[in-house]
Parts: sequence; C-alpha cells; structure tokens
Amino acid sequence: MTEKVAIVYWCDGAGHAARAIPVAQELESRGIEVAVAGGGKGQKFVEMNGFEHPDLTTVTVEGSTPLSFLKHTAFDLVPSAARRMREVYRWLEAEDPDKLVTDDVFAGLAAAEQGIEFYRIDHLTTDLLDPLWRVPLTAYNEISLAFAEQIIVTSLWADDPDPEGITRVGPLAQEGEATDEVEPYDVLLNPGTHGENFDAIRRRLEADGLHVRSVGDDEWETKPAMTPYTAAADVVVCTGFSSIADTVVAGTPCVIYPFLPFQKAIAKRAERKRIDGIARATSVREVVDSVEQFRTSGERPDYENGAPAFVDVVLGE
Repeated sequence: MTEKVAIVYWCDGAGHAARAIPVAQELESRGIEVAVAGGGKGQKFVEMNGFEHPDLTTVTVEGSTPLSFLKHTAFDLVPSAARRMREVYRWLEAEDPDKLVTDDVFAGLAAAEQGIEFYRIDHLTTDLLDPLWRVPLTAYNEISLAFAEQIIVTSLWADDPDPEGITRVGPLAQEGEATDEVEPYDVLLNPGTHGENFDAIRRRLEADGLHVRSVGDDEWETKPAMTPYTAAADVVVCTGFSSIADTVVAGTPCVIYPFLPFQKAIAKRAERKRIDGIARATSVREVVDSVEQFRTSGERPDYENGAPAFVDVVLGE
C-alpha cells in the first residue's frame, strides 16, 4: 500500500514545478502523504500551494544544441550537480517515501540506489524530435527504464499509442479554487523563462484596443495557480508546455509562440494535428493574426486535467 510519495522536480525553469503541483494535489486528495523538493524558479509556486520545501542546490542546464549542452555540462554544471546529488540523496533517505515521481536525474539515481520505486515525468517522446535531439532522449529513456517503473508523459495527444515503457496522460494544470474569481480580459501573454518579442506583441495587441495582461511584468503578482487567469482570458499566448497545459485545461484558445527546440517540436506537432483551439505562430505578425482569429471564431480546446490519470498510474489504480 502506498502511504507516502515524494516528488522531486527539476530546478531549471518554473514549468517543472508547475506540472508537479497538480500531481501533488491529486495525491493529497486521495489521502497520500506528499513530500516535495526541487528548488530554483519554481520553488515559490510550490510553497504558495502549501508544500514545505527544502533548500537544494540549483543546477542550470544550458545549450541550444547537444554540443553546447555538453560544454556547459563539463565546465559549469558538474560542481553544482555533485552538491545537488548529495542533498537529494540525503533528503530521500530522511523522507523515506514508498514511491517517487521526478524529472530530476539526480533524484532518479538516488532512488535507484536506495531501492525506491520511481516514475519519471516528462512531456516529450522521441517521435517529436529531429535526429539531433532524438538520439540523446532515446538513450535517456532507455537508461531511465532500466531503473524506473515507467515514464509518464503529459501530452496534448494522450490518446495516441503509448511507446514502449511510456504511458501518456493529458496535460497537467494548476487549477485554482472555486473562489478564485478573475475579471474577464482579452489576452494573457505568458513568455515563460525563455520567451522573446512579447513586448512587441503586447504593443501590437494594445494598439488594436485589446486589454492585455502579461505574466511577470511590473503589474503582475505571483499567483499560486494559473488556470483562473487563463480561464478569464479570451486567448493566451505562451511558449512552454506547462503554460499550454494551464491554458487548454481552462478551455481557452492557445497561441504557441515557441523558442526552444523542444517547444518548437510540440508546436509543430500540434499544428499538424489541427487541434481545435491551438495555433502555432513563428512571428509577431502570426501571433496577432491568430489572436484575432480565435477571438472571432469561438473555437476552443477541450481537455481534462491529466492529474487523476497520472496518479492512477503511480498508485497502480
């Protein structure tokens, strides 16, 4: 019987914490004790949702190509990675969970050494990527599956066949409380950690007379959950997968304006699948055009939160 589950999310960017929160909340709703760790930019969101949080060394992953990633790894990442590995290992020893959910490679290694059953969370499958990135992800998956129970992929196309060792579930969204009422507005811009040109997008949209809000600007206060704000907008423009998830689960049209290779891969697949209420844009002009199209068409995405299905896999239900 599972009584306690630990969650260790990767510390680079807030999106990793964003998808951990709905899993933690779903576990707690089923009477499971949850311990959460991770750090970095996502820590404040985890703490705002009521989860105590240890201080762990933050490790940044950089590089737009495998070669640049390896150079960063060799010269910058290794010292902080060694500290994080020790800290995560000791934290898992102290918490002594029955199971672990993680997208942190160090937590996976520590769990394997300690004999803790663990599940890797991801949002990518190898078929999404070009050969340059497919090879390292394939290797990572094979190594993970040698120790992990499964890789659980949160996906916009959860009904597609599951690759071997992988289970797809729907997008994971941070849903707010019923009391979280937000006044309606036209467009929410969510540039995430790596988005660019969002100031230009805002100027163009406001020139068209639209009421625009931007996550992270001087007027934005950090929120424990994004879905009430994506639900209140007519359209959301965003980059990363966690922001997409918060948007489509709210039933709000989403314009994906990607910058990182993995973001671009998801946006291209969504475009090819012609999913209602989701568009891909590659320029400021395309963003503005897509926003206008969604505001006049009434087209909306239709997704349930994938957290219950995710937890079903972890608990074997």
